[in-house]
Amino acid sequence: MNDLKDFLDNYGQDLARRIQRQLTVIHDPLRDRDPAMDKALAGMKKKPFAVQAEVVKAAVKAFTQGKRCVFLAAEMGSGKTLMGIATALLMKPLVRVLVVCPPHLVRKWIKEIGSSVTGAKVVSLNGREVQSLLQELTARPRPVSPEFYVIGRERAKIGYQWRPAVIRKQGALFCPRCAGSLVDPDEIPLDIFGTNSQGKIRKKFTCPNQVAKWHRDASGNLRLVHVPCNEPLWQANPDGPRKYMPALFIKTRLKGFFDLLIADECHQFKNLSGQGYAFGALSKSCRYTLALTGTLMGGYASDLFYLLYRTDPGAMLADGNAWGNPLGFMNKYGVLERITIIPEEDGQMVKSKKRTIVKAKPGVSPLLIGNMLLSSTVFLRLYDMAENLPDYQETVVELAMAPEQADAYEMFEGQMKQALRQALAVGDHSLLGAYLNALLSYPDRIHQGVVVCHPRTGELVATGPAIQGSMPKEQELLRIIGDETAKGKRVLVYIQNSATTDISPRLVRYIEAAGYRVKVLKSGNTENRSERIDAWVKAGIDVMICNPKLVETGLDLLGFAAVVFYQCGYSIYTLRQASRRSWRINQTEAVQVHYITYTRTMQTRAMKLIAAKLETSLALEGELTDKGLTALAESSDSMARQLAKALLEQPDDNESLKDVWTAFRKKELEVDGPVGSGPVAIDPGPQPDDIEKISVEAEQVGDKVLKVSYTQYVGRRKKTTQIEVRKSELDQLLKETTGAVQLLLF
Repeated sequence: MNDLKDFLDNYGQDLARRIQRQLTVIHDPLRDRDPAMDKALAGMKKKPFAVQAEVVKAAVKAFTQGKRCVFLAAEMGSGKTLMGIATALLMKPLVRVLVVCPPHLVRKWIKEIGSSVTGAKVVSLNGREVQSLLQELTARPRPVSPEFYVIGRERAKIGYQWRPAVIRKQGALFCPRCAGSLVDPDEIPLDIFGTNSQGKIRKKFTCPNQVAKWHRDASGNLRLVHVPCNEPLWQANPDGPRKYMPALFIKTRLKGFFDLLIADECHQFKNLSGQGYAFGALSKSCRYTLALTGTLMGGYASDLFYLLYRTDPGAMLADGNAWGNPLGFMNKYGVLERITIIPEEDGQMVKSKKRTIVKAKPGVSPLLIGNMLLSSTVFLRLYDMAENLPDYQETVVELAMAPEQADAYEMFEGQMKQALRQALAVGDHSLLGAYLNALLSYPDRIHQGVVVCHPRTGELVATGPAIQGSMPKEQELLRIIGDETAKGKRVLVYIQNSATTDISPRLVRYIEAAGYRVKVLKSGNTENRSERIDAWVKAGIDVMICNPKLVETGLDLLGFAAVVFYQCGYSIYTLRQASRRSWRINQTEAVQVHYITYTRTMQTRAMKLIAAKLETSLALEGELTDKGLTALAESSDSMARQLAKALLEQPDDNESLKDVWTAFRKKELEVDGPVGSGPVAIDPGPQPDDIEKISVEAEQVGDKVLKVSYTQYVGRRKKTTQIEVRKSELDQLLKETTGAVQLLLF
């Protein structure tokens, strides 16, 4: 892997150019003209922008040239809904379209279709018996104008409730087929009866035992082999509601009824889950599938295995990928870590008892793009539509903690570090999630105090004392809200601690005390979430607080032109999706996104890792650059493991979060114009007596803004002043001035 990385470091740029030269282009906007498609798109009530129209044409041409499934990997806010509708209209003579989408987007899809297509019939498959509705529709003659049927992904998968199907004898569990004891590799009984908060089975197990089976080899000889039992350990529960899964009904009774399946947010169908099964059944039932997503992958090659198999199994088989073998797919296109354990007996290694553990790790081979994605994927970056977008700015604010807060965090982190080191030394990785979440959130809920116990033994691990008083983040949040509302903008505040450790009540008290109107969006009914937010906006709220996962897909939060990540977490999927809820093609105001973290904490380490990982996702969404290809080839641990490693090792890292984030933003802006040089140090001149250190930097982002950052350090306190000068203003200044120009900061 190091050789591949070195190769791409040296030759990646030339390789990217060669790939682009050798590709067979299906649609070239500058070369290919199609008056019929242009006329059809011009006839829509809501007409696509020029770039959107070319994407639609490319998708349609891919279908007409034999592709059964086309992925539209378009960045958040680029108008995937409208492009999906337009693609369906151009796919003549296809007239029946099935849309499966997140439940909170069902009404949005229905509204968007009605406002975009003249005379289109739209039918919601939510809210009534799907079987009776579709049986009624099949009796009608085939329509001559487009018909759209919309169903939420949760409704599509709903069927029977399930209950365990095992033999219980003297407190032990046994398989009903092979009669083997049901235990995991550590001899711990399988949690067959484990349920979630709604009382539903968390996981459907199959029997893990090996059974003997006679097998005839190529020579015709019978031999005894051992194969997995794989008996399902669950069955339908007749005591619950008797529902036929809509997706299964369509597959078995209405195959071919729908011409095109549009799967919105298709990356959510990547796993072996009920949603994934429903998506596979619907895709098989339709002639074509258009899969829409803003985040095609999350860093693992396996993210695409089941998604590709459910949309185009023929291509997967032709590539030599067997169903049910994601490990083989990972071996070809991803990164696998193999750990061989050889036990000792009487001081001697016993190789006959050795066992190998295979783990998937983040990292993707560039071959995955060429072999499996380029021929069936249309990529669209939001910056490709720059002329249709308002200004977008991101600001990273690193705050020094208050002295008492910093002392408490330092003590708490020391306890956590020691406990984590001891746990990892004995191979106990179950603590990572709880430990890291506690470290990420403790500075923000320090007024509550934190007690961390071992998730299995219940043993006390670390205690973070409660500290009262207003904290720097809270003060910074109020400052940002004041600045943004003074510009006439509403503010969207993202928090991670929104359930049992909810910090929103405290923030609400501070915000309301400052005279602002605030609402908190909670989880619950998802189908009318958009209407609820619209009602709040009309009522005149100033601030909305929510967990980013509640709005990370599909919603257009155009009423909130200022976004604050009060807590960021460490999910790349969530951060990328949530950060673009306001910056969309229908937005009329400039959008400002603020990231607030405490310096020298796990929060800042997480943000640095996210910035480093984002370049990989850019490469997977069409940016074939030398750096992107290198990032694809790099192997790394999961975010949780890397954060744990950063905590334990704490290497000397003098690079600020702002620098790391600016480097990524420059990468994003490369398509929007030339990017200036990196930060330029400026001599700050004489220092006041109480200032220990002054840092002044200037940088050009894209070809638009010169940013000057002035930072003062006094002990633990850090104060940063940022000034932005537009290039047009600077050009005018240079034009009006003869001789040297000097910029002074006061």
